[in-house]
Amino acid sequence: MPTHPDPAPDAVNATVHVAVPAGDAPRLRVHAVSHTHWDREWYHDAGRFRQRLVPLIDALLDFPSGGTSFLLDGQAVLLADYLAVRPERHGLLRAQLESGAIEAGPWYVLADSLIPSGEAIIRNLESGRRVLTRHGAVAPRVAYCPDTFGHPAMMPAIAAGFGLPVAIVWRGLGGEAHPPSDAVRWRGPDGSSVLAYHLPPDGYEVGSALPTDAPGATARWARLAATWRVRNRTGVVLLPNGADHHARQRGRDDALRLLARAAAADGAILIDSSLARFADALVHSATAALSPLVEGELRDSYGYTWTLQGTFGTRAHQKRANARLERALLRDVEPWLVLAWLHGDAAAHVGSPDARLTLAQLPSLLHHAWETLLRTHPHDTLCGCSTDDVALAMEARQRAVATQALGIREGALQLALGHDPAIVRSSSPLAHPPVVVRNRAGYARGGIAELRLVETIADVRVGPRSANANPLRATRNGDTPALGDILLQAGRSRLSHTRRESPQHYPDDDLVRVHHVVAWVPSVPANGLRVLGGGPSSTTGAEGVDQLASPPVIPGVPLHPASLIQSDASVVIDNGIVRVTCDAAGVHLQFGGRLLARALTLESQVDAGDSYTPSLRGLPRELQLVSVRAGAPGPLRASIRLRWKLALDITPSGDDFVPSDIQSMTVDPTAGQRANGSVVVETELILDADANHLRCDVHGVNLRRDHRLRLRWNTDLKRGTVHADAAFGPVRREPIVASRADSAVEAAPATMPMHRWVALSDDTHGEHSLGATLISDGLAEAEVTNGQLSVTLLRAIGELSRADLPERPGHAGWPCPTPRSQSKGRFRARIGLLLHGAWSDNTIAKIEDSCDTLLLPLTGETWRDLAAPPLALAGPTLTGVGLRASAVTLSADGRSLLLRVTNITDTPVVGAWQMPTAGPWHVTRCRLDEAPLSDAEIVDVKIPLQLSPRALHTLLISRA
Repeated sequence: MPTHPDPAPDAVNATVHVAVPAGDAPRLRVHAVSHTHWDREWYHDAGRFRQRLVPLIDALLDFPSGGTSFLLDGQAVLLADYLAVRPERHGLLRAQLESGAIEAGPWYVLADSLIPSGEAIIRNLESGRRVLTRHGAVAPRVAYCPDTFGHPAMMPAIAAGFGLPVAIVWRGLGGEAHPPSDAVRWRGPDGSSVLAYHLPPDGYEVGSALPTDAPGATARWARLAATWRVRNRTGVVLLPNGADHHARQRGRDDALRLLARAAAADGAILIDSSLARFADALVHSATAALSPLVEGELRDSYGYTWTLQGTFGTRAHQKRANARLERALLRDVEPWLVLAWLHGDAAAHVGSPDARLTLAQLPSLLHHAWETLLRTHPHDTLCGCSTDDVALAMEARQRAVATQALGIREGALQLALGHDPAIVRSSSPLAHPPVVVRNRAGYARGGIAELRLVETIADVRVGPRSANANPLRATRNGDTPALGDILLQAGRSRLSHTRRESPQHYPDDDLVRVHHVVAWVPSVPANGLRVLGGGPSSTTGAEGVDQLASPPVIPGVPLHPASLIQSDASVVIDNGIVRVTCDAAGVHLQFGGRLLARALTLESQVDAGDSYTPSLRGLPRELQLVSVRAGAPGPLRASIRLRWKLALDITPSGDDFVPSDIQSMTVDPTAGQRANGSVVVETELILDADANHLRCDVHGVNLRRDHRLRLRWNTDLKRGTVHADAAFGPVRREPIVASRADSAVEAAPATMPMHRWVALSDDTHGEHSLGATLISDGLAEAEVTNGQLSVTLLRAIGELSRADLPERPGHAGWPCPTPRSQSKGRFRARIGLLLHGAWSDNTIAKIEDSCDTLLLPLTGETWRDLAAPPLALAGPTLTGVGLRASAVTLSADGRSLLLRVTNITDTPVVGAWQMPTAGPWHVTRCRLDEAPLSDAEIVDVKIPLQLSPRALHTLLISRA
């Protein structure tokens, strides 16, 4: 890390030394750090803001200011943004980074912290370090989070895992429950801690536009000193000189010189500093006695500064898409690179003369996919508080990540299975092709699998030779292909086109019929594959292939098959564990001796808020249940299809809230009336064989504006404790209580973020205690009230920022209409309900298993030209109740396996990683950033684990 000694007293930007003032207060040492806070996109898109970034960095390179430093907001992506336009300046920029004259990182992007998963936060730091390394730079040892809308409880562990002893935060800290100190020891659930420096109420712009006249500097110092002395305990404070998209201040040197004189007269020292030097000074000055303790997540700065906890339902479809993409990369891409590393032949690790994708390219392509996704994570982007142009750009990046993930997955699976697309391209698709089933969990499992069976109908010519070809005709429906002795339940079928692609050939297009079925499959190895059908399978002893002496045992039929019963009055689905009855009165659920009447409802409520803050008006209106229909009949899957509707409203136009786009929605402009559109929602309640939870797939069309739409499970509990899934494990959620005065500045919403689930448990009745958990397919806005578990499906609002909200008077952003945030059109979600007993480690494990079943089901598809595949390929297997595989991937250099596990319980857990093949293996315990924590140990197959409560444990594994 570049270091810079204090300048001499007679330097141009002199540190002014004065005598220590009388009294107990420490002498202030003020570190002035010039910076820009760079929202990469917000009220402009990224391209427009880059037009300001380029001259800003040019000015830093062309007009250096002595030995001073300038901070590029803690994010490395700005370097790439600049060099994309000014590549010829790479050498000059590199020199400034190496010297410390420009600071960047440690993040790739300055992202939101509560919405992304814990692994996505780690990937953000990894990507930032990778970019900085290319430019010969090292980031300041600071987890720099100056404008994030709250912080996860495990951020201290993440910071410690990257060697960052200091965090800088603003929002989320400072509420009534927190100590009045600008330096606190922030401790995570695992016991890791970081020294958190809390910015003043004015945040990162407290030192912007410093006066360049003596009276102004004296007055400014008086205000600054008054703010600092109330809360400072270390004698070290940060003066960030800059603000949103600000270039280096004109007259900065004169302004600092004048401010230094004013500080000296008050017995303080002003240092023209850098973020790195400030962090070193803070660590040196802080002691345990002077640093009060703060624990858990930071979501409460009410009365101190705006916390802005109302964004979790804004542009909800994008947040759900982000969660699906994170899961795709973490659970349906990275483990297959591990399989290729474990089971691929020697050629899988080097470049291919035939231009096949191999492990020589796949890790870099994975990094690029992550960086594409991370560019959607800045808080103004992912939180949804940005313009419609930014939202459209985000969706384009999300689509790009989805297609990249598919390509990387296909390439990795081909290597793992020994499939060469160039060789097989010359042959026709197999008459009886195999189906490859993927298990995206860290433990072996069988049972229900969702399969995509592809039936080839005819070859389709493309190009000039297709001009006179006879048109192909095929019926849309056909018999579901058999799959040996595997029990199948047919679903929908459709005609489609598919291609076989090869680096040596044009694509081969075929007309196919795609059958979507559910199947009852034998056990699939952890992080591994099972091949079904396709004739004889290879058991020839190829390296890395499970040696199965005989074909796998077919499990036959489930113990609790699902059934559907229909009568004139109701439709019932039942699997002997859960029973759901739907009739004109609603949805009723039975689980054991528990009965939930009207268990499912949907509601709409007027929302007059903006992208930052909801402003709910009136009472919620329930959607009307208008039809109940039988769906899947069993025995593997039974379902009921429900249709709900909220009709179009015609109301007087003189009410207290008029949406911004009223003219476009008025039915008759001369009638003094206005219309608001309808909402139609289809929910399919799905009960699988042997399942202990209920799945609800939601598809809807929203034509209504200025409202919040929620799905609600009505449980049999009236009170209890609330836990929610968050980065690297659950957190307990207590209501945020703000004073009346604080609430007048910004009201604390009753809602909260949840990653995959939120649970309510009443543990006051011992072994008879009850609990219920709502599961969601993506980060969502949740609320728990009076035993009701609610999740926001969408917020329909039309303004980036409003100034007249009673919940938050004043603009949180630049006023701008955002009609696309009205969320008109189609939407979808997957929601689940699990009923259980008291909160315990076993309950947490049960919730996690249900999440895997709902969100990461066994899935598979036909490989039409996969000849002689292995019966099964296994990845690393994790054992230990309460242990969850967080990452099964390759190391940063692609030469080793990286296995990360987290203990999501509050008790110590003993477990193990089981390698799929015998060693010897070199196993090295390391930090999150892969820095070794111990010497390598040699193991054969089993790697024992002992994890303390909520611990993160990372291993690098290579062949000995």
